[in-house]
Amino acid sequence: MAKGVLRNRTVLRIIDYWRDLWAIGNLSAVAHWDLETYMPERGAAVRGEAMARAAGIRQKLFLNKDFISLIHKAQKEKNLNDYEKGVIRLLSRDLKFYEKLPPEFLKDFERLTNESTVIWRTAKEKDNFKLFAPYLTKIFDAEKKMADYLGYKNSPYDALLDQYEEGLAASEVETFFNQIREPLKNLLSQILQSDKHNKSHFLERAGYDREKLKNLNLEILKLFWSDQSRFRLDISTHPFTTSFSNTDTRITTRYHKTDFAGSLMSVIHEFGHALYDLQCADTLQMTPVAGGSSLVIHESQSRFWENFIGRSDGFIRAHVVDFKGLSPEIRRYVGKYGLGGLRDYFNKVSPGFIRVDADEVTYHFHIMLRFEIEKGLIEGKLKAKDLPDIWRAKMKEYLGITPKKDSDGVLQDIHWSHGSVGYFPTYSLGTFLSAQWAEKMNLEFRISDLEFIKTWLRLHIHQFGSTYTLAELLKKNKMKFDPSVNLNYLQKKYAK
Repeated sequence: MAKGVLRNRTVLRIIDYWRDLWAIGNLSAVAHWDLETYMPERGAAVRGEAMARAAGIRQKLFLNKDFISLIHKAQKEKNLNDYEKGVIRLLSRDLKFYEKLPPEFLKDFERLTNESTVIWRTAKEKDNFKLFAPYLTKIFDAEKKMADYLGYKNSPYDALLDQYEEGLAASEVETFFNQIREPLKNLLSQILQSDKHNKSHFLERAGYDREKLKNLNLEILKLFWSDQSRFRLDISTHPFTTSFSNTDTRITTRYHKTDFAGSLMSVIHEFGHALYDLQCADTLQMTPVAGGSSLVIHESQSRFWENFIGRSDGFIRAHVVDFKGLSPEIRRYVGKYGLGGLRDYFNKVSPGFIRVDADEVTYHFHIMLRFEIEKGLIEGKLKAKDLPDIWRAKMKEYLGITPKKDSDGVLQDIHWSHGSVGYFPTYSLGTFLSAQWAEKMNLEFRISDLEFIKTWLRLHIHQFGSTYTLAELLKKNKMKFDPSVNLNYLQKKYAK
């Protein structure tokens, strides 16, 4: 599959061996997807053991002396092309990971997170933090050990951030949040004080026919991507996307009794992730650079589709009739208030408890809260058992609201049960980057623009997979990360 872009003999020998590692990783990803979707609850322990042993086998294969020797040889090779350099960069990172983490630690971590995922799901359904608290303590203890094994210069949290965004440090995240915190606070204050502001919207409370929304979600996915043989849509407690190749990508969403946009926007968000992998070049499949490894780039894709497509007048206008068909009460509302009422619904700004349902302005306060909690836990300044109270205090500080239920607070996200500590900051960084992609395209979205947008994203981002780091990709597109672009966009949009 890599024929044409990988030509160096040493790199080709590396890829030939690495395919066994890829196969184990690919099948492990299928098992993780099954864990989130269809696996019976009591299967967690056995699945965790299988995954732990698969992780151990993968580490053992990676640490084969001949394979390591090939990687070291390739590191010294001259005249490697960009794709070959990308392969060696990523494998060198993996080598550091596997050399520094003890095999038993990796196995135990896999067992813990598999079981924790199921326990978290139950704890959220029952609104019972005490059920999940012991597992959360174990997870953050394990994350501290991982940071110590991997090593760091300043904060142990740096070692974990680096797993999701190469080279990202806590100090950089703090600098970024310091740049955007006050402007967002000021904008939110202006919006909340406006005589046009409404705390809630009728459609947030309106029921809908679940089967009709499911069909609409599928129709919108067909509109975005006509080849339905390459992905599927399923249901999970927390929406996510898993890609096994550019011919097999899985999206999930969730359905509540009211507020149809919650499910719809999750589908559009996850499609952004899926499209990144669907449009990765065929020649990169079954190589280390297939798909996106930078979570900031990945989240810039999902948030681009969610905010610049899903919330746009062009998208809403094209689906007015579809929205009216979801229930009689929605039909009556849209019949009375039309496009303007729907626009207000999709773009309403108001502090809420749930991150994935948050608007473009308040969203980042949800991320700041999680960043501060994660950093505090990893640096030993906070304890997992105290998180419900800490969470409520920070929600009050940032958004002026306090969740009454832990399922609306500390239990709402799946990430910690997976051991994904250090992921959250990439959501905000990616969101701000998404505004720069929109600016590059000079976007004022209409349905007729879909093919142009997909082509632009493929040519400038998707086709390269993980070949380039975030900094390298921005340089290739003659860009620098600039938070002012998104701040200006938000100010201009909500000044209306």
